[in-house]
Amino acid sequence: MIGYINGTIQAISGKYAIVDVHGVGYRVTMPAKNLNSIAKIGSQVKLFTHYQTSPRDGSVELYGFTTPEELNFFELLTTVSGIGPKSAQAILASADLQTLQIGIIRGDGDYLHKVSGIGEKTAHRLVLELKNKIMTADIGAVADSDVGTDSDAIDALMTLGYSQYQARDVLKQVAKTAKTSEEKIKEALKILGSKK
Repeated sequence: MIGYINGTIQAISGKYAIVDVHGVGYRVTMPAKNLNSIAKIGSQVKLFTHYQTSPRDGSVELYGFTTPEELNFFELLTTVSGIGPKSAQAILASADLQTLQIGIIRGDGDYLHKVSGIGEKTAHRLVLELKNKIMTADIGAVADSDVGTDSDAIDALMTLGYSQYQARDVLKQVAKTAKTSEEKIKEALKILGSKK
């Protein structure tokens, strides 16, 4: 119904942004990482949206994403049994889009669970139901990217006493030049050491 909105940010809260489009304020629910990345109040923004009506109470929710690829993947996630819009948005907030797609394409539920923090059963269900769909759909997936080393790096950092959340978070900050597990671990330890 509403493919995208283009307007001025009027307010940002923990779960949504209000975007003024020609005098109408649209409340757009977004993952925290997207809310943090969009511009400041008063600036222009373009958000790709998914319009959802609740069958229970008839309430309307507008879900927003900064790229069409995120929107497409969100809509694909909602086709999985037991995953509604709120769960799909939480999954997208847990890791970057490419990491999620590669975990599914590789058929590695354990990897997906480690790098995204989603539940083990949910991770395996995503692999089972979405692997073939992702491989045939045009949603911006990159199957040959070298992110398999993240899983090893997370295991190593957890062995060193860091939590899974800390390990995942610091790996997002590691330079793109770090390719091997060892390089990622070294970079991550430098970053974690500088925070003490």
